[in-house]
Amino acid sequence: MHHDTLQQGAGGAERLDLPSCLTAIQGALTDLLEARGVHSVPEAACPPDAQPLVRTVNRLLCQIEEIATLVVPLAAGELSAWRPSPDNLMAAPLLEMHERLSRLTRQTQAIAHGDYSQRIDFMGEFSEAFNSMVALLDEREQSLKAEIARRRQAEADLQRERDLLVSGPVITFRWGIDDDGTVEYVSPNISEFGFSAEEFTSGRRTYSSLIEPADYAWVVEDGNDKSRTGLDGWTQEYRLTDAAGATRWIRDFTHAVRGPDGEVTAYEGYIIDITAQKKTEHALRQREEQLRMLSLTDDLTGLYNRRGLLAVGEYLMRSVRRRGTGLGVVYVDVEGLKDINDRFGHSEGDKALRSLAGAIRGATRESDVTGRVGGDEFVILADDGPGITGDLLRRLERRLAALNTSSAHSFRLAVSGGAAEWDGDERVTLQQLIERADGHRHDAGRATQDPATDLSVQPRGRR
Repeated sequence: MHHDTLQQGAGGAERLDLPSCLTAIQGALTDLLEARGVHSVPEAACPPDAQPLVRTVNRLLCQIEEIATLVVPLAAGELSAWRPSPDNLMAAPLLEMHERLSRLTRQTQAIAHGDYSQRIDFMGEFSEAFNSMVALLDEREQSLKAEIARRRQAEADLQRERDLLVSGPVITFRWGIDDDGTVEYVSPNISEFGFSAEEFTSGRRTYSSLIEPADYAWVVEDGNDKSRTGLDGWTQEYRLTDAAGATRWIRDFTHAVRGPDGEVTAYEGYIIDITAQKKTEHALRQREEQLRMLSLTDDLTGLYNRRGLLAVGEYLMRSVRRRGTGLGVVYVDVEGLKDINDRFGHSEGDKALRSLAGAIRGATRESDVTGRVGGDEFVILADDGPGITGDLLRRLERRLAALNTSSAHSFRLAVSGGAAEWDGDERVTLQQLIERADGHRHDAGRATQDPATDLSVQPRGRR
């Protein structure tokens, strides 16, 4: 028997039979799944038995529509989107994420304004990365501020020196227009250069004879070019030779004297000795270059690098020679570092080097000088009397034994060591002493053959 899907209900309203109601529910869910929009099912048109299901489906559709209203703007970074109703429990995780992103946004804005105290602990691995980034930003800003302060101080020091020079003796001149610079007048304080004013005004000496030959051509050409262009004044810096034959840098302020027709009739001006300023500028540039180029510490271990060890060690040798105390040199070489890198990875190799550096620090005194002079090579310098190197090696052996009995590594750290001692009388370089200690490794022996500090590199658990 065939039943119509729509039946006439009370009051003339159309009603759906059960199959049609279910079809409407399926259609609404299909539209949702295929992103064709959210369409509710008319509850009143369905049979009473189906109405609870329709209410549940419509509630689900409503809550999903609320979630979409939140998620779509949130995915685009819009945090001021409309929020779902409180009874939409499915939206709770998204609301929590929205709150955390809002909090993270506020903290990021605070960091942008210089507040590096901000930290987060609610986003797992991202929290660790975020906090590390903030700490690094803080460190870099502090470093930048310190560098700016140092540069400002250097600039202030240089400016004070410049001001002092400018306020010093000023020698005035009046020159003729010929290229030889015939002097028509010079102030008596030309004696600062070892000459008398009469030497110039009598014609026995010309100004051009003072100019450094290498500077003469460009000084004359530059001055003539400037005067021809109509300039009334200009400044030049070049070198002069004084009466003692010494070269001096001067700053020349020249003014062109012009007649009624605009033609140059003479030059007037003054010179200032800026030799000290030039030396200061040169020294400052050298210091800046040295600071840029000279890195004394090893980034991985924090010990001196080769350059730092040699620089400090040479100073230590001079001190030892002066005091007659003697110097001990201990050479330590990591055994099997390549095997560690190959079998366990370079990160473990770096860890091994840092661990050895820590053992060296623990075995040395505050007065000792320690450095990493190669990929797997370390040197210890001890300023003391005879026998100090043996004590150092024994202390280092004990430190390594303790390190290898711990679970800090997946392998056992092994080293070989050698030593040399210098009494301060022999003429020898620090590099030669290091090579001597390296050559004595067989005499000094390996760290130890005790199982706790076996020099072979082996995985733990396979001994």
